[in-house]
Amino acid sequence: MLKSKREFTRFDLPLIVKFRPSDGTARYSLGLSKNFSFNGLGLEARDFNFIKNENLEMEVKFPQSGSSVSLAGDVVWNKQAGSSNMAGVKLIMKDKESHEELMGKISSNWNIPIESIIRKGDTGNEKAVPRGKKIAKPASKNDRAELQTRQTGFIKKYLANGNCKVTFRLPKEAAPDAGEIAIVGDFNEWDQRQAFMIRMKNGDFKATLEIPAGREYRFRYFIDGTRWENDWQADKYVPNDYGCDDSVLLL
Repeated sequence: MLKSKREFTRFDLPLIVKFRPSDGTARYSLGLSKNFSFNGLGLEARDFNFIKNENLEMEVKFPQSGSSVSLAGDVVWNKQAGSSNMAGVKLIMKDKESHEELMGKISSNWNIPIESIIRKGDTGNEKAVPRGKKIAKPASKNDRAELQTRQTGFIKKYLANGNCKVTFRLPKEAAPDAGEIAIVGDFNEWDQRQAFMIRMKNGDFKATLEIPAGREYRFRYFIDGTRWENDWQADKYVPNDYGCDDSVLLL
């Protein structure tokens, strides 16, 4: 059987995406990109039903830099996978300059050579992003203050005792029906019973932990004792031994 070919290389990019139909009839939803290519992206969401040929306006955030870019695209396929809704979105760019700006941001934020992004003729096999890219640790108090104000899934407050007080926040869109969520990671020896989150009035989950600074920690959210979720705006992501990714916290 012949393998199907895709026009451009696909890269595994877990990016947070805020989106809604371009007609403005619905509020913004949150989703996670499953892959990205020169002409489109795969999108996963839990509180939105995709409709084929629907036009979406999107805002994609880059966790490494905190920057974002606005996009538009058409849904070319959609399906449901368990509690998740999946879609393939073909990008619609206003002009060549906007397209080049987007690809340049992807290239610089994820350390992917730009020539790989625009390369044609690849097979249908998904190609992973170069993993384990080192992100520079803040070297000064000013750098640390800037890091605290980033719109990420957690806020960091460095303490005089060498620890960091980290406030984790998981949006309700990531676990809309959750009853109990624990933060599990290297900082608590992956104990699923130590760090439980509190549900806020808006439906988000929140918890604050004091963690020794000066290193990086893998972690994930454990939901209702049955499934795992990553932080949608972690400092970076690294593959684990179970065929998926762990979120990474850099302190």
